[in-house]
Amino acid sequence: MRALAKIVSAAALATATLSSAHAGVYVYNFAGNNNSNSYGTPGNTITRSATSGSTTVSVTASGWSNVGNVISAAWLGNYPEGLGVKNSATDQNSVDNYAGVDYVLLQFSRPVSLTSAFITSKGYPIFQQPVKDADAVFSFGNTAATLAGSIVTPVAANFTGLRNVATNGETGKFWAIAAGGVDRTFDAFKIGQITVSAVPEPATWAMMILGMGAVGMAMRSRRAKTAKVSYAF
Repeated sequence: MRALAKIVSAAALATATLSSAHAGVYVYNFAGNNNSNSYGTPGNTITRSATSGSTTVSVTASGWSNVGNVISAAWLGNYPEGLGVKNSATDQNSVDNYAGVDYVLLQFSRPVSLTSAFITSKGYPIFQQPVKDADAVFSFGNTAATLAGSIVTPVAANFTGLRNVATNGETGKFWAIAAGGVDRTFDAFKIGQITVSAVPEPATWAMMILGMGAVGMAMRSRRAKTAKVSYAF
C-alpha cells in the first residue's frame, strides 16, 4: 500500500511538471491614447506583462531608427492603433522606412517565440510618396546585438489584422519589428498587439525529468517488494 502511494505521488509530480513544461501563450496589447503628433524624449520605453498559468512574462519596448547606417534611439509613441516610432519632429508617427528604417525593439524577460502581430498599415501619402504596402521584418536573438534570422511578413496597404510571424518556432529573448521588405517601397504601420509562446525554462525540464524518474523508481520498488505466495501441502 505504501509503495502504491509512492507511485501515485510520483505520478502526480510528473504530471504537474509535464503540464508546466508546455509552452504558455502570452498576449500583449499596445493600444494607447496618444492622438498627437508630438515628438517626445527619444529612448523612452513601454512595458507590458502577461500571465499564463502561474508564469508571468514581461516585455519592454523601445523605438529606434537607422538613418544612413547610424542607429539612434527614437520616440516610441503609444497610439490608439498601437506602437509607432518618430525619429524627428517632422517624422510620421508610425514604423516606416521613408528617410531611414524605424524599428521597435522588444526585450522579453525570457526567450519567446513571437507567433503573431496585429498590424495596422498607414495608407496616407507623405511627400508625394504614397504608401504601397507595409511589409514588416521580424528579427530575433538572445542579445540586442545578435539579432538575426529575419522573417519578412508582407502586408498590403490599408491592411488591419493579425499576421503570423514565427511559423517555424523561431525563439529569442529579443525581437525587433522593422519597416522594410524586399520591394523597397514606402512601408508604414503600427503594432497594436503581439502574441508569443514561451519555451519551458531549463529548471522546468529538470523537474519533469526528476518527476518521471521518481515514477520509474517507485514502480521498480513496488515490483521488488511483491510478496511471494507459497502453498503448504
